[in-house]
Amino acid sequence: MAAPIIVLIAFGILIALFIQAGFLLWGASIANIKNRSFGKALGTIIVSGIVTFVLSLILSAVPVIGTIFGFIGGFIVCALIMTSIFNTTFGKALVATILAWVLGIVVIGGFFLLVIILAGGLAAFA
Repeated sequence: MAAPIIVLIAFGILIALFIQAGFLLWGASIANIKNRSFGKALGTIIVSGIVTFVLSLILSAVPVIGTIFGFIGGFIVCALIMTSIFNTTFGKALVATILAWVLGIVVIGGFFLLVIILAGGLAAFA
């Protein structure tokens, strides 16, 4: 019974990694980073995700301020990793990381808003 659930979770994580890499690549193109590729974005997402997870585990011991430092530290860690993988400056990498996060919220939020509107419209016809 647990095997299908584990497969679905693994598939969901894999899809989420590809979506995050797409947003990071989009942010990198807006930040005008040269030599960008989807593979580099995917590598950045995987490595920074692991490092950010460990950082969050360590900082979560401090109740409120640890969460804030973990959130800010996640951006900084991703930008630091991106500087070496993309061979760019820290400023451009930080801009690309923040843009990827904001673009992700806007696009996914817009999608869910559209779904809610469509579901409400369909419910009106019922």
